[in-house]
Amino acid sequence: MGDTQNWLDQQAIERLAQHIPFEADPATKAELIEMLRGIVLRAGKGIDRSLFGFEASQELKRLGLWDKLGGR
Repeated sequence: MGDTQNWLDQQAIERLAQHIPFEADPATKAELIEMLRGIVLRAGKGIDRSLFGFEASQELKRLGLWDKLGGR
């Protein structure tokens, strides 16, 4: 289950990070950012940074969450 959970967490992080820049409602955007932070803080060390695409990595860097992830 560990590998499956890591994959699910990575997918959730990727999709949230890609969606946040396009969210127009400030309250929803803030909620999404908090959801993203929660997942990254809970599971980030077990997820390799190299798995993330350009858009997601840029948003994670902008939010200061990039260094919370494992890997390179």
